[in-house]
Amino acid sequence: MVKKLVATLGISAVAISINAIEASAMETGTITTSALNIRSGPSTSNSIIDKAYKGQNIEILESSNGWYKVKLSNGKIGWASGQYISKASNSGSTDTSVQGKKGKIVASPRLNIRSGSGTNYSIVGKANNGEIVEILERSSNGWFKIKMSNGIVGWGSTSYIVETNQSSNDSNENTQKPSTSTPIQGKRGKIKANPKLNIRSGAGTTYSVIGSANNGDIVDLLEKSSNGWYKIKSQNGTIGWGSGDYIEETTESSNNNNNNNNTPQPPSSIDKNAVVNLAYELMGKPYKWGAEGPDSFDCSGFTQYVYKQSGGKSIPRVSRDQARYGTAVSRENYAPGDLVSFDTDGNGEVNHVGIYVGNNQFIHCSGTPSKPEKVKIDNLGSSYWSKVLKGVRRF
Repeated sequence: MVKKLVATLGISAVAISINAIEASAMETGTITTSALNIRSGPSTSNSIIDKAYKGQNIEILESSNGWYKVKLSNGKIGWASGQYISKASNSGSTDTSVQGKKGKIVASPRLNIRSGSGTNYSIVGKANNGEIVEILERSSNGWFKIKMSNGIVGWGSTSYIVETNQSSNDSNENTQKPSTSTPIQGKRGKIKANPKLNIRSGAGTTYSVIGSANNGDIVDLLEKSSNGWYKIKSQNGTIGWGSGDYIEETTESSNNNNNNNNTPQPPSSIDKNAVVNLAYELMGKPYKWGAEGPDSFDCSGFTQYVYKQSGGKSIPRVSRDQARYGTAVSRENYAPGDLVSFDTDGNGEVNHVGIYVGNNQFIHCSGTPSKPEKVKIDNLGSSYWSKVLKGVRRF
């Protein structure tokens, strides 16, 4: 009787084991960040039990609130944020005959690149309109797996990616200055972008956003590049490049007639899209205490840099002072571009800040001097961040 019971239990255990293996092998994923923390539970408040590295394949066992329970190649099981895991397409077969082809982004101003072939997958990056990308696969549901110029691999809808023979160098976007440019003297341009035109550090969409000009603004034209971009001087003095598609030469005078008097001008509101876009561009930059960019940051150095470079908005340097700047925003009115502040020490004082990007998520440079991390996205609704949130400010 005992032997029969043991045998029965043994068979049951084998069946359970087989079922577990089958369940765990239903989905696979690939790590898309340099090093991903594997935690004991589905939030950043849980302890780190291991790490997975970029390009590593894992098995996905289950999901919860944007987190995946995963099994690593070493057999260890834990939880990881889904935004750093590219799931293998579960929408059918994929076509790899497109490998080696190029694609051009035709989404204005940017195309969301996702961890899988569908809008239900998390955003892992953004591709600029006109950017040339490598096409790796095509899914049966109309999505391309692509590799962007910054190395990010993910999925974008074929509705916004057209195959092209153009190389990434054809538009001069990978050089620090257009191959040829013609100086312009005494001419003005009128901005024809709704609501604003991003002003960039170079003549192409791959360059960083350093400011913006409002629709209808009159700007000074300084140069015109061979790829149709203008070097301009905006009304607030920012000098940079804007696409000629959105700048029309005009004989109108500046619509800011107070430039030559001493009357102080009220500060304009920030371009929230430019703030969020630049913040996304800095994803993965390392944390370093006291750093102010552009290659590394601490938390308040990151927010100060983004607001300054995306729209010329100067804010205080340290987190507690930033949290007193601007205007308080109520919970139901949070908007992308708002500053979020936290008290992670529990002493009633703000000691950490980030930037709200929508969908209850924020981007921040996370870490401490002894445990540096990087610029990443977290969820305000998580058990940890919801408890330490102090407030939100708008500039």
